[in-house]
Amino acid sequence: MIGFTGGAVVMTAYLVLGARGAWKIKLGHEAVIVVAFITGQLYAQAGETFSFLKDMSGGLSEAIQSSFGSGANFGAGAVAILVSVLVYGLKPSKFRNGVLGLMLPALYTAAGGMLATVTHVISNLTGTVVA
Repeated sequence: MIGFTGGAVVMTAYLVLGARGAWKIKLGHEAVIVVAFITGQLYAQAGETFSFLKDMSGGLSEAIQSSFGSGANFGAGAVAILVSVLVYGLKPSKFRNGVLGLMLPALYTAAGGMLATVTHVISNLTGTVVA
């Protein structure tokens, strides 16, 4: 089997080619989000090879939380929901949706609860398919 690192590389190529509409692979705006989310989950499962994505997600989360000041109780769940609203609420952009979609699994896992359940289900499915 190809493993999580190989799967992440293949999905990254699929995401880039599909978002650009290159060759015969064409992804719409919503499909870019889904493919980016799955690719981000594979990055998380690959471990140290793609740990930069977790660092980016953590930095984004800290920046959003600190912008509201120390008096606000703005946790990881609120950041995950805010980024989700940005992905689906702003004018569609494949590049922005791809980047934010890659970060969503790490944000959902940090948020915990029902959002983390989504990443765990996808983790189990990709683990069955890839490993």
